Amino acid sequence: MIEIPPASFHITPYGEVDAVALERLREDFDTSQLLQLVDRLDACLADLGGVVAVRDELLRLHAMALTLVEGSALTMPTENACIWSEAESLQQDLETLSEWVRSAQAGIAPLVNLISGHKQ
Repeated sequence: MIEIPPASFHITPYGEVDAVALERLREDFDTSQLLQLVDRLDACLADLGGVVAVRDELLRLHAMALTLVEGSALTMPTENACIWSEAESLQQDLETLSEWVRSAQAGIAPLVNLISGHKQ
């Protein structure tokens, strides 16, 4: 009699997944950590003033750079304006967001690892 090895993949409502990785996930993965990522994203964006605030900072920096680099007419008030200070502030905001992104990537990695080596 021919012995057939167990399938290396499992068919789920959300696609084929690696059977071993799914078993590990079921033993170790806490799905509530995904909701915690949402909460941390909300907190991070609130600290930054929201996505619109980051976008506005980028646009403000662009306008300042246009004047300095290309000699364009002033489009931003110059009172109390310092391009390197604006850039440094934006860089810090982006680093805060990057820390969340790295945390989110680590949090969803076990789900990415469900990829099946099985050819569909």
